[in-house]
Amino acid sequence: MVNAFEIAQSSERLVALLFGAEDFAGDVGAERTVEGAEVAYARGAVVVAAKAAGIEAIDTLCTDLKSTEVLARDSVAARRMGYDGKMCIHPKHVDTIHRAFDPTAEQIAHAARLVAAFEAHQERGAGVFDFEGKMVDMPMVRAAGKVLARARAANLVTPPFEA
Repeated sequence: MVNAFEIAQSSERLVALLFGAEDFAGDVGAERTVEGAEVAYARGAVVVAAKAAGIEAIDTLCTDLKSTEVLARDSVAARRMGYDGKMCIHPKHVDTIHRAFDPTAEQIAHAARLVAAFEAHQERGAGVFDFEGKMVDMPMVRAAGKVLARARAANLVTPPFEA
């Protein structure tokens, strides 16, 4: 963890940084829990290091082979933290992970509306603007663009931003 950023930028061939919670917990002598407080710092640090290096962040696997609910919660939490994907140890986990990382129809529609509103405001020379009652600036526009990119990657929309 101490060298995560250096590792993340160590080679142009490196495309992702993976976080292994079980490995980390074992190395530091932590007791693994479903809540994951014992790995929270490290889990966040991997996302920051990967993103700072311009590569993807892949979250730890879920060792619970029985509960798709635990896997779904953990996968959604990883996506919300900024992870791009999640390691998988069993084929039955794939669909649950995909659903957690795929944007919903509502998220896609919202992102498409936000990007369209941004483009309209740009044509008028406006920067920050009000969108559906919230202030919008470039970080929010970039986030919307990422939602649309995830949607395209999952074949949920076709270019440019059909919702």
